[in-house]
Amino acid sequence: MTGLPYYGKPPVIEVAIGVQFAPLTEFSVGHVGLYWATIRETFNRVEEQAPIGHVVEPPEGPAEPALSLSWTDKLPLPRAWFLDASGTRLIQVQRDRFLHNWRKMNPADEYPRFPSVRDSFLHYWEGFNAFLAEHRIKPEPDQCELTYVNHIRKGDGWDTMADLEKVFTTFEWRTRYRFLPSPDSARWSLRFPLPGSRGRLHIDVVPVRVPPENDLAIRFSLTARGRPEGEFSTESMNEWFTMAREWIVRGFVDLVDENTDAIWEKRA
Repeated sequence: MTGLPYYGKPPVIEVAIGVQFAPLTEFSVGHVGLYWATIRETFNRVEEQAPIGHVVEPPEGPAEPALSLSWTDKLPLPRAWFLDASGTRLIQVQRDRFLHNWRKMNPADEYPRFPSVRDSFLHYWEGFNAFLAEHRIKPEPDQCELTYVNHIRKGDGWDTMADLEKVFTTFEWRTRYRFLPSPDSARWSLRFPLPGSRGRLHIDVVPVRVPPENDLAIRFSLTARGRPEGEFSTESMNEWFTMAREWIVRGFVDLVDENTDAIWEKRA
Protein backbone atom coordinates (compact mmCIF):
# COMPACT_ATOMS: atom_id res chain seq x y z
CA MET A 1 0.00 0.00 0.00
CA THR A 2 1.26 3.47 -0.85
CA GLY A 3 0.08 6.92 0.12
CA LEU A 4 -1.45 7.33 3.55
CA PRO A 5 -4.97 8.76 3.96
CA TYR A 6 -4.91 12.48 4.69
CA TYR A 7 -7.26 14.67 6.74
CA GLY A 8 -7.31 18.44 6.36
CA LYS A 9 -8.80 18.93 9.84
CA PRO A 10 -8.03 15.82 11.88
CA PRO A 11 -9.46 15.61 15.42
CA VAL A 12 -6.00 14.91 16.87
CA ILE A 13 -5.22 16.88 20.03
CA GLU A 14 -1.96 15.19 21.08
CA VAL A 15 0.87 13.09 19.68
CA ALA A 16 3.44 11.45 21.94
CA ILE A 17 6.53 9.67 20.67
CA GLY A 18 9.14 8.08 22.87
CA VAL A 19 11.45 5.31 23.97
CA GLN A 20 11.58 3.22 27.14
CA PHE A 21 14.81 1.80 28.56
CA ALA A 22 16.10 -0.13 31.54
CA PRO A 23 15.95 2.12 34.66
CA LEU A 24 19.02 4.36 34.92
CA THR A 25 19.99 3.76 38.53
CA GLU A 26 22.79 6.35 38.28
CA PHE A 27 20.39 9.05 37.05
CA SER A 28 19.59 11.51 39.87
CA VAL A 29 17.67 14.71 40.46
CA GLY A 30 20.95 16.55 39.84
CA HIS A 31 21.10 15.11 36.33
CA VAL A 32 17.54 16.32 35.70
CA GLY A 33 18.61 19.90 36.44
CA LEU A 34 21.79 19.61 34.41
CA TYR A 35 19.89 18.22 31.43
CA TRP A 36 17.30 21.01 31.63
CA ALA A 37 20.14 23.51 31.29
CA THR A 38 20.94 22.02 27.86
CA ILE A 39 17.41 22.60 26.48
CA ARG A 40 16.21 25.50 28.61
CA GLU A 41 16.47 28.04 25.78
CA THR A 42 13.54 26.26 24.08
CA PHE A 43 11.86 24.45 26.99
CA ASN A 44 11.86 27.17 29.60
CA ARG A 45 9.29 25.74 32.03
CA VAL A 46 9.48 22.64 34.19
CA GLU A 47 6.81 20.65 36.03
CA GLU A 48 6.84 17.45 38.07
CA GLN A 49 4.50 14.55 37.37
CA ALA A 50 4.11 11.04 38.75
CA PRO A 51 6.31 8.53 36.88
CA ILE A 52 4.80 6.18 34.30
CA GLY A 53 5.13 2.47 35.06
CA HIS A 54 7.61 0.38 33.08
CA VAL A 55 5.33 -1.48 30.64
CA VAL A 56 6.60 -4.30 28.42
CA GLU A 57 4.63 -5.39 25.36
CA PRO A 58 4.81 -9.21 25.08
CA PRO A 59 5.88 -10.41 21.61
CA GLU A 60 3.17 -13.09 21.63
CA GLY A 61 0.47 -14.57 23.83
CA PRO A 62 -1.94 -12.35 25.83
CA ALA A 63 -2.46 -8.95 24.25
CA GLU A 64 -2.23 -7.00 27.50
CA PRO A 65 1.22 -5.48 28.19
CA ALA A 66 2.89 -6.50 31.43
CA LEU A 67 3.95 -4.04 34.11
CA SER A 68 7.60 -4.73 34.89
CA LEU A 69 8.69 -4.27 38.49
CA SER A 70 12.30 -3.63 39.46
CA TRP A 71 13.76 -3.51 42.96
CA THR A 72 16.26 -0.80 43.86
CA ASP A 73 17.37 1.09 46.92
CA LYS A 74 17.19 4.36 44.97
CA LEU A 75 14.48 6.85 45.90
CA PRO A 76 11.90 7.24 43.09
CA LEU A 77 12.26 10.28 40.86
CA PRO A 78 9.27 12.24 39.53
CA ARG A 79 8.72 12.49 35.81
CA ALA A 80 10.06 15.85 34.65
CA TRP A 81 8.06 17.87 32.14
CA PHE A 82 10.03 20.45 30.15
CA LEU A 83 7.62 22.74 28.28
CA ASP A 84 8.09 25.45 25.70
CA ALA A 85 6.51 28.88 26.19
CA SER A 86 3.29 27.89 24.39
CA GLY A 87 2.93 24.53 26.14
CA THR A 88 2.39 22.80 22.79
CA ARG A 89 5.82 21.12 22.81
CA LEU A 90 6.91 18.98 25.72
CA ILE A 91 9.88 16.79 26.67
CA GLN A 92 9.33 14.17 29.38
CA VAL A 93 12.16 12.49 31.24
CA GLN A 94 12.17 9.85 33.96
CA ARG A 95 14.62 7.11 34.93
CA ASP A 96 13.33 4.74 32.25
CA ARG A 97 11.62 6.91 29.63
CA PHE A 98 12.22 9.76 27.21
CA LEU A 99 9.16 11.22 25.48
CA HIS A 100 8.36 14.13 23.20
CA ASN A 101 4.79 15.45 22.86
CA TRP A 102 2.90 17.87 20.69
CA ARG A 103 -0.33 19.09 22.30
CA LYS A 104 -3.17 21.23 20.95
CA MET A 105 -3.57 23.93 23.57
CA ASN A 106 -5.89 26.29 21.66
CA PRO A 107 -8.54 25.71 18.97
CA ALA A 108 -6.40 27.61 16.44
CA ASP A 109 -3.37 25.36 16.97
CA GLU A 110 -2.67 23.26 13.87
CA TYR A 111 -1.20 19.79 14.06
CA PRO A 112 2.35 20.13 12.65
CA ARG A 113 2.14 16.60 11.14
CA PHE A 114 4.10 13.50 12.04
CA PRO A 115 7.48 14.17 10.30
CA SER A 116 7.92 17.35 12.36
CA VAL A 117 7.14 15.60 15.67
CA ARG A 118 9.30 12.57 14.82
CA ASP A 119 12.28 14.64 13.69
CA SER A 120 12.04 16.77 16.82
CA PHE A 121 11.95 13.66 19.01
CA LEU A 122 14.98 12.09 17.30
CA HIS A 123 16.90 15.37 17.63
CA TYR A 124 16.29 15.66 21.37
CA TRP A 125 16.73 11.91 21.96
CA GLU A 126 20.19 12.10 20.40
CA GLY A 127 20.93 15.14 22.56
CA PHE A 128 19.77 13.28 25.67
CA ASN A 129 22.03 10.35 24.77
CA ALA A 130 24.97 12.71 24.35
CA PHE A 131 24.22 14.23 27.76
CA LEU A 132 24.10 10.78 29.37
CA ALA A 133 27.36 9.78 27.68
CA GLU A 134 29.08 12.83 29.19
CA HIS A 135 28.07 11.48 32.61
CA ARG A 136 29.06 7.91 31.74
CA ILE A 137 25.48 6.67 31.70
CA LYS A 138 24.32 4.41 28.88
CA PRO A 139 20.59 3.74 28.28
CA GLU A 140 19.49 0.28 27.17
CA PRO A 141 16.25 0.77 25.19
CA ASP A 142 13.66 -2.00 25.31
CA GLN A 143 10.60 -0.44 23.67
CA CYS A 144 9.28 2.33 21.42
CA GLU A 145 5.87 3.96 21.68
CA LEU A 146 3.76 6.24 19.48
CA THR A 147 0.38 7.59 20.59
CA TYR A 148 -2.25 9.69 18.82
CA VAL A 149 -5.06 11.13 20.94
CA ASN A 150 -8.23 12.40 19.25
CA HIS A 151 -11.19 14.26 20.71
CA ILE A 152 -14.46 13.79 18.85
CA ARG A 153 -16.79 16.38 20.32
CA LYS A 154 -20.53 16.01 20.65
CA GLY A 155 -22.04 17.41 17.46
CA ASP A 156 -19.24 16.10 15.24
CA GLY A 157 -21.33 13.30 13.76
CA TRP A 158 -23.01 12.24 17.01
CA ASP A 159 -25.28 13.62 19.75
CA THR A 160 -26.02 10.60 21.98
CA MET A 161 -24.04 7.46 22.77
CA ALA A 162 -26.44 5.50 20.57
CA ASP A 163 -25.22 7.66 17.66
CA LEU A 164 -21.67 6.34 17.89
CA GLU A 165 -22.41 3.86 15.12
CA LYS A 166 -22.40 6.94 12.86
CA VAL A 167 -18.80 7.59 13.92
CA PHE A 168 -17.27 4.15 14.56
CA THR A 169 -17.54 1.04 12.40
CA THR A 170 -17.10 -1.12 15.51
CA PHE A 171 -20.15 0.23 17.38
CA GLU A 172 -23.76 -0.74 16.74
CA TRP A 173 -26.38 0.02 19.38
CA ARG A 174 -29.17 -2.54 19.41
CA THR A 175 -30.98 -4.52 22.08
CA ARG A 176 -32.87 -7.77 21.82
CA TYR A 177 -36.17 -6.64 23.29
CA ARG A 178 -35.70 -2.85 23.25
CA PHE A 179 -36.02 -2.73 27.04
CA LEU A 180 -32.89 -0.69 27.72
CA PRO A 181 -32.79 3.00 26.78
CA SER A 182 -29.85 4.53 24.96
CA PRO A 183 -26.72 4.37 27.13
CA ASP A 184 -25.35 7.56 28.64
CA SER A 185 -21.79 6.25 28.50
CA ALA A 186 -19.85 3.74 26.40
CA ARG A 187 -16.22 2.63 26.24
CA TRP A 188 -14.27 -0.14 24.59
CA SER A 189 -10.74 -1.31 23.83
CA LEU A 190 -9.23 -3.26 20.94
CA ARG A 191 -5.77 -4.80 20.46
CA PHE A 192 -4.10 -5.69 17.16
CA PRO A 193 -0.70 -7.35 16.52
CA LEU A 194 1.78 -5.32 14.49
CA PRO A 195 3.54 -7.07 11.59
CA GLY A 196 6.69 -9.05 12.24
CA SER A 197 5.98 -9.47 15.97
CA ARG A 198 7.03 -5.85 16.46
CA GLY A 199 4.40 -5.02 19.06
CA ARG A 200 0.72 -4.13 19.14
CA LEU A 201 -1.68 -1.39 18.26
CA HIS A 202 -3.90 -0.46 21.23
CA ILE A 203 -7.26 1.25 20.60
CA ASP A 204 -9.18 2.87 23.45
CA VAL A 205 -12.45 4.79 23.26
CA VAL A 206 -13.81 6.56 26.36
CA PRO A 207 -16.15 9.51 26.99
CA VAL A 208 -14.53 12.62 28.49
CA ARG A 209 -15.32 16.22 29.38
CA VAL A 210 -13.15 18.82 27.70
CA PRO A 211 -12.46 22.45 28.63
CA PRO A 212 -13.26 25.28 28.57
CA GLU A 213 -17.02 24.58 28.56
CA ASN A 214 -16.81 21.04 29.96
CA ASP A 215 -18.24 19.75 26.68
CA LEU A 216 -18.83 16.03 26.19
CA ALA A 217 -16.41 14.34 23.79
CA ILE A 218 -15.12 10.91 22.87
CA ARG A 219 -11.43 10.33 23.55
CA PHE A 220 -10.21 8.06 20.75
CA SER A 221 -6.59 7.06 21.36
CA LEU A 222 -4.37 4.83 19.25
CA THR A 223 -1.07 3.63 20.72
CA ALA A 224 1.53 1.51 18.96
CA ARG A 225 3.97 -0.10 21.38
CA GLY A 226 6.82 -2.49 20.61
CA ARG A 227 10.42 -2.68 19.46
CA PRO A 228 12.35 -2.44 16.19
CA GLU A 229 13.93 -5.43 14.52
CA GLY A 230 17.57 -5.93 15.51
CA GLU A 231 19.55 -3.39 17.52
CA PHE A 232 18.13 -0.07 18.67
CA SER A 233 19.53 2.71 16.51
CA THR A 234 18.29 5.97 15.04
CA GLU A 235 17.66 4.16 11.75
CA SER A 236 15.83 1.16 13.24
CA MET A 237 13.75 3.39 15.54
CA ASN A 238 12.84 5.63 12.62
CA GLU A 239 11.73 2.58 10.62
CA TRP A 240 9.63 1.34 13.56
CA PHE A 241 7.98 4.74 14.08
CA THR A 242 7.21 4.95 10.34
CA MET A 243 5.52 1.54 10.50
CA ALA A 244 3.70 2.47 13.73
CA ARG A 245 2.41 5.72 12.26
CA GLU A 246 1.08 3.90 9.17
CA TRP A 247 -0.80 1.42 11.37
CA ILE A 248 -2.22 4.23 13.49
CA VAL A 249 -3.38 6.26 10.49
CA ARG A 250 -4.80 3.30 8.55
CA GLY A 251 -6.28 1.89 11.75
CA PHE A 252 -7.99 5.21 12.42
CA VAL A 253 -9.51 5.24 8.93
CA ASP A 254 -10.62 1.60 9.27
CA LEU A 255 -12.44 2.27 12.54
CA VAL A 256 -14.26 5.52 11.70
CA ASP A 257 -17.35 5.61 9.54
CA GLU A 258 -17.39 7.32 6.15
CA ASN A 259 -19.86 9.83 7.66
CA THR A 260 -16.82 11.50 9.26
CA ASP A 261 -15.00 12.15 5.97
CA ALA A 262 -16.59 15.56 5.39
CA ILE A 263 -16.29 16.61 9.06
CA TRP A 264 -12.51 16.09 9.14
CA GLU A 265 -11.95 16.87 5.44
CA LYS A 266 -10.62 13.51 4.31
CA ARG A 267 -8.81 14.06 1.01
CA ALA A 268 -7.36 10.66 0.20
